[in-house]
Amino acid sequence: MMELLSNYIPQFQGQKVTVNGYEGYKNGNDFYIIIPNPNNALLHQEQKLVSTYLIANGFENIASPIFNQQNNIITHLHEKEYVVCKGNIKKYSSQMSHPQLLASFHDTGTRYPYAPNYISSYGQWKTLWENKLDTFEQLYQQKMQERPVSHFQRLFLDSFPYLIGLSENAIQYLQETETDQRFHEGDQASITFQRYTNQVQKDLIWSHELTYDHPTRDICEHIRPLMSSDEGHSITRIKTFLNEYEQVRPLSIFGWRLLYSRLLFPIHLFDYLEVGLSTGNDEQIYESFEKALINQRNYQEKLSYFFEEMGIHPRQKAIPEIQWLKQTYKSKVKTQ
Repeated sequence: MMELLSNYIPQFQGQKVTVNGYEGYKNGNDFYIIIPNPNNALLHQEQKLVSTYLIANGFENIASPIFNQQNNIITHLHEKEYVVCKGNIKKYSSQMSHPQLLASFHDTGTRYPYAPNYISSYGQWKTLWENKLDTFEQLYQQKMQERPVSHFQRLFLDSFPYLIGLSENAIQYLQETETDQRFHEGDQASITFQRYTNQVQKDLIWSHELTYDHPTRDICEHIRPLMSSDEGHSITRIKTFLNEYEQVRPLSIFGWRLLYSRLLFPIHLFDYLEVGLSTGNDEQIYESFEKALINQRNYQEKLSYFFEEMGIHPRQKAIPEIQWLKQTYKSKVKTQ
């Protein structure tokens, strides 16, 4: 891959390294990481601008794409495409707690002076979710006609009607939420992550993971695994995370409802399906998907009393709830 780097820096020299599974080279304090099969060049260009802004505002450990000598972000070599990202790995250290640091990241992101076109999902959840559901419904109809099917495909066919029901609930709840006028400045779009996995705590942040959306996107994806957990203190951990986040960035009623909408939509289950159905190794993900479906009972139970546990009174705040969840888990619902 030294040949590839010579398209960026003449006579490049460096020590070969692997970072998060990506091949690259270290030169001094700088890491040049090679990303194969990149996204659209326009996406990377917007992510480069966003990265430059974040680096200038204190988030220096971002691997950002660089231009080659032809002033292009994507380089073609041996009939393949690559992006090279330059980054400076910094050992994570912060005086803030994790949720406070994420809130600070979102604060910085809301001050980004431009509105991205290609990486933005702000205000588009309903359309994106409907498109995702349509895509999987087509796959479902296709797989219904196929024989034989693998264990994973059979699990997909058996569970998909359930996913349709969850998705339609979430889309309807989101649609009603979008008419709620109880929002404030904290509901502005911000720089976020496509799938938040505690990136603000990591030594290196990848620019291709950045997007532009409502901050509750990241909050939701952090607490989603805790919603599935059967660990006794998981709901307390969720509450602590949200309380500490709100010390920096309070959520509006609209924000709480948006967070709940996203929790309702089974993104985590669709993620398993996308991996399993797009590769030839669906059996490898069968057990993980099956376990996730089993853990849906924990997930739904927490959803049924989510607002109460977070110290919010749905009736007093005129926040709608999902009645079938309340009825199914009514013995568990906390009264305040």
